[in-house]
Amino acid sequence: MRKRERKTVLQLSLLSAALLAAPAALAQDSGLGTDLQFGNALDPSGGTAVLACDPDGATWLTAQRKRTPTGFLYRCPPAWPAFSGDGDWRHRGSVTLGYIGVWGDENNMDWRRFSNWDDGIHVGADLRFEKAADGSYFDLRASHIADDSQYVRAVFGRAGKYRVQAFARSQPNITSGNARSIWNGVGSNHLTLKDGLVPAGSTSAQVAAVSAAQPERLLTVVRQKQGVGITYMFDRRWTAYANASHESREGARAFGGPFFFNYPFANNGGVYEIPRPVDDSTLNFNGGMRFAGNVWRMDFSYSGSFFRHANGAFDYEVPFGLSPVVPGLVSPALTLGQFSYEPDNDYHHLRASFSRKIAWNGDFSLTASGGRMSQNDHIVAPMTCQGQFGIAGIPGALFDCANWNTPAALSRQRADLGIDSQMVDARVVLQPTAAVTWRANAKYQREDYDGTYWMYNPLTGQWGYPAENGSQGSVVPGEAGIWDPVFSPGAPTRIRNLPLDRELHQLSFGGDWRLGEKNTLGATYTFERTERTHREVATTRDNSIKLSWHNRALDWLTFRANYTLLKRTGSEYDYDPYEFTFSAALPGYTGEEVAHTVSALRKYDVGRRTQNKVDLMATFILPREMTVYASVRGDWNDYDATLGRRGYDTVGGSLQWEWQPSPATVTSAWYGYDRSDLDIANVNDLALEADPTLGGPTYPEANRWWIDDRQRNHYAGANLTQRLGRFTLDAAWDWSYSRGTTGYRYNSDGALTLPALDPLLTGQFQPMIYRTNALTVGLTIPLHRRVTLRLFDRYQRGRLFDWHYVGFEDGQVYDHRVYTDGGPENYSVNMVGALLEMQL
Repeated sequence: MRKRERKTVLQLSLLSAALLAAPAALAQDSGLGTDLQFGNALDPSGGTAVLACDPDGATWLTAQRKRTPTGFLYRCPPAWPAFSGDGDWRHRGSVTLGYIGVWGDENNMDWRRFSNWDDGIHVGADLRFEKAADGSYFDLRASHIADDSQYVRAVFGRAGKYRVQAFARSQPNITSGNARSIWNGVGSNHLTLKDGLVPAGSTSAQVAAVSAAQPERLLTVVRQKQGVGITYMFDRRWTAYANASHESREGARAFGGPFFFNYPFANNGGVYEIPRPVDDSTLNFNGGMRFAGNVWRMDFSYSGSFFRHANGAFDYEVPFGLSPVVPGLVSPALTLGQFSYEPDNDYHHLRASFSRKIAWNGDFSLTASGGRMSQNDHIVAPMTCQGQFGIAGIPGALFDCANWNTPAALSRQRADLGIDSQMVDARVVLQPTAAVTWRANAKYQREDYDGTYWMYNPLTGQWGYPAENGSQGSVVPGEAGIWDPVFSPGAPTRIRNLPLDRELHQLSFGGDWRLGEKNTLGATYTFERTERTHREVATTRDNSIKLSWHNRALDWLTFRANYTLLKRTGSEYDYDPYEFTFSAALPGYTGEEVAHTVSALRKYDVGRRTQNKVDLMATFILPREMTVYASVRGDWNDYDATLGRRGYDTVGGSLQWEWQPSPATVTSAWYGYDRSDLDIANVNDLALEADPTLGGPTYPEANRWWIDDRQRNHYAGANLTQRLGRFTLDAAWDWSYSRGTTGYRYNSDGALTLPALDPLLTGQFQPMIYRTNALTVGLTIPLHRRVTLRLFDRYQRGRLFDWHYVGFEDGQVYDHRVYTDGGPENYSVNMVGALLEMQL
């Protein structure tokens, strides 16, 4: 059995019914605030979904429930506790004390993923203070204090004058529940091999034995965020706002750490899945001024973001050695792999918007913005080795590490790169009559890359960088990743960064027409022209038209339909626009021209595309406050490609039933289904030749292959809240079933990485299946006018299969390939709680 970690949980939140109530998205912000949503897995709504419906309804004038224009019932007003206190300040709130217990496969990643459930004492509170004389207020909510799934939020201010918010929150991400690491120092920047393993000198059997002997452990990344924000009203027209937040991530996750590929070379090189350390932070700022007048509205704002990583790079010892593919030659031992972290970067953005009421009951708005993203981090040395790397016995194929393991090997010490952006957006809306609305929009946006970095080593006069930390050039001659004007003048390698400037021109216009009281038609045409530098298509042109129909011919039915047709065309496709970034652009290059990719390949983000998209939605208004909602949607994409993404289609539908006959009964049920089909084709290269055409000597037709990926998803659920006299019963059920199949075909075994596997292949991998069931039942029992006991039980079961992890139960080391994460596993977990809530 896995060792269970026990800890005490102190949580300040109102948990009662939160596990059972449907999560409510209650983001009360424009997007520029300090944070958008507060809650966690125990309290997804931030304390609001736990409240029952107010029996008085939304108004004293009528008890009839109101509906939205599309037919849905408005959410019932929450039954807030009554205020207490006789002085200037009155208050309300509650304190909860209880215990939560978890048992079963509690370390399973799919159970713990974003919650990290555990046993512990539960303490919760929800406080509100108000001063009626001047509108002052103070609100405090908190949950799971001192744990990695917590939030604390305090809001205070005075109505109509100012509002201040401060918060702290953390969110766990369990990236693996059954990791086995052959390295010490998980979470640090230096991973050393476990005892019994020798860097670059271990056998596959030794590594497999050490891996199997390791206890299973969690890999977790915890995201923590703190922030403060203020809104201040100078008068009824002018408002100032400012927000600041700090966000950090810390922990470890599984990460691909190659040290040259092992697949074609048995017992050579290595492929490693390592526990990558994560330790970074981001500072965010935004602020500005708003003006809201009778005719004019204005907004001036600044936003900034500053990302920093605690370290520049991390390294890890490798257990397997390298040897050249040329018999009789040897390579110096390389014992370390290295990766650079994401670079530190800064972002600044200024924005101004103006809006004015105009004739024909219209509105005109203009928005302009400009920003700069920059990277000026210290650049990590090209490699970490000591001694030499490469292949001995071949002139120019052996290199001194001292010329590459120092920042002096860089053309400059800092990145000094940036992207400048500008945007202008103009919109006009006119309503000349009550039945007609016209819209028009014009937008210009541009991104310019600033700076060029040359991969040049001033210590040696060579270009490029050691591929795979020197390992690739230690196995295959001529693939060191380094261009030398004397010893390797024909070596192709990357020598500079790739700028990707972009300019967008967008124009759209459309309108809505009310045809009587029951029908509304709409149409919108949009044209986009995008110009790109150094991409396969220099200019793309998107033409789209969207048609809509809104019908209310029947009092009990609201029907909406949308159809969108998009057609993308563009300039001539250039299969290789990146040649200038390679050593072939250097004077003295003597290598033969080679095809970097097949000319028939199309990249779907810039290639031709035809899209047809349909959305059908119907809301049925039934007697006794009952609502049924049904929807069908489809999205069909044809990319007009021989190779690459050829098609991607999705179809789905949902059916939802809601019934709220009284504040004492709230129930709903739903079912949904969606499917997606993705078709991809490509071809394996046979040799380094200049001919890029499909069917030529480089990319023969015999090496062509196809993949068809099919995904089917079902999901259903139901919930009930029923008041039974003095008691309240809550129940919820959630079910999901996903089945994914990947089929493949190919013209010959030349399309395979390992042709010897051809007799074993059937044309389809085993289906990947994820099936989960969760049932929650709770009972709220009033013990006193101000004291309530709540009991709940949540049971969840998962049956998971992923063919990528077949055989991992017998070990996670295959030849020279080492895996850390054990993959998804079946689980069964039960969680119970007993909570005592006391009203203040």
